[in-house]
Amino acid sequence: MNSNNYKDLLDQIKISDDFKERTNIMMRDNFNNKKNNNKTKKLVVSFASAAIILSAGAMIFNNTNLIPEKAPVTNANNNSNTVTNSATKGITIPLTQIPEQDAGIKGRMLPLFVYQGKVYLQSNTAFESSDGITLNKDEVLALQGDFLGTTKGSIDEWSTQDDYVTEFASTIGEGKVYTVKGYDSNHRLMVYYEYPDGFYCDIFDSFGGLTIDSGADYFDLLNLKDNIVSIKWESFDSWNNGKGEKADATIDTTFNDFINALYESTPIGDNIDMLTENTDYDSQKFITVKTKDNLLTSLRLFKGGYVYTPEAGFFQLDLDAFNAYWDTLPVSAPEVIDPVTDTTNDSNSVSTDITFAMNTNTLKVGAEKLTLTITNNGDEAYFYGADYSIEKLNGSTYEVIPAVKDLAFIEIAYSIEPGTSVDFDIDLKALNPSLETGKYRVVKNIGGEVFNIDFEITN
Repeated sequence: MNSNNYKDLLDQIKISDDFKERTNIMMRDNFNNKKNNNKTKKLVVSFASAAIILSAGAMIFNNTNLIPEKAPVTNANNNSNTVTNSATKGITIPLTQIPEQDAGIKGRMLPLFVYQGKVYLQSNTAFESSDGITLNKDEVLALQGDFLGTTKGSIDEWSTQDDYVTEFASTIGEGKVYTVKGYDSNHRLMVYYEYPDGFYCDIFDSFGGLTIDSGADYFDLLNLKDNIVSIKWESFDSWNNGKGEKADATIDTTFNDFINALYESTPIGDNIDMLTENTDYDSQKFITVKTKDNLLTSLRLFKGGYVYTPEAGFFQLDLDAFNAYWDTLPVSAPEVIDPVTDTTNDSNSVSTDITFAMNTNTLKVGAEKLTLTITNNGDEAYFYGADYSIEKLNGSTYEVIPAVKDLAFIEIAYSIEPGTSVDFDIDLKALNPSLETGKYRVVKNIGGEVFNIDFEITN
């Protein structure tokens, strides 16, 4: 991977911790617009990178790498956008700002609002929900504190910096802003929405400008220590492929030692290479902890003693305590399947409403584009990303071609509505080295299902 080129791209994009679970703003809008439809749409997106949502012309874009005025020196040792504080030797989380219009970025619709001069962003912490949209009203009201005001839907992708100085200016429409009981209102608030036949509530956080010298400076604000009542965890393979295979984990001495190590950890900020290159099946694990107030917070564990959060970046833990807990979450290597004789992942055998087809299965050497068509034959919307893989048949085994291994994909979720078809184009000119003669297949994840289609390159 060309990490320098990828870093240039990610310098304008905030990394998402768990993208498929952080899109409830769009689901809330769907709830509002389709009040009589009780079906919850499937929402599965894979691969770790930056987060953008495109659906019906809407875009969410997060740029939080702009540092505060008079900021200390940037830590350059770990490809970090996080600011190192020279006085305390900790890190300072950058203030959230929106790029100026002349930056060439049109999509700046991050879920946010402004209160007392601070920008509050949709949190990595959320209310528990069985279907991604339905909340327990009693649990929400139990945390509802003082009423502060109502957000204004005054910011869009064409807004200028001046539009962000207005109190309660927002990208989230009109919602009632409250403090959250048990949390510091300087860093956490909630926005409550009421509809004729329902309600919704989001947690919003503001950590920009916060200096953290140890994990406790950040995780104390999340009320994790001695407050966790249950844990679910997920393997990287499940998370990366949208399988949603989560299992219960035990709260025991090993876990408590892990939390203690988390509070004593060293903050090291963002590291793009760690986020994009640790993709082995056992390189990452994801845990979601539920606290006594019924809030869920996700933590992303990286092999070697690291924990990542989207607001603060990486924390380095005591390796013994980390490894002891890591080992309680066993992961098996994915099953190796003979691609020549096995057809379980063929597009025609996958049990789904999606059809995946190719306009032609034979291309000439030097072909510039490969077009595939995705058709939704069901009655619910499906989502898919920009990612894909191309594998070449070598004897009886398909192997990912080197040119694709070097590609870096922005994580982007496209929506395909029921009864519609869309083209998915692959720019073959971007592959270096280019495809030579041989038999290949395209592998694509759509709505949590894995599809592949064979094709051949000839002279």
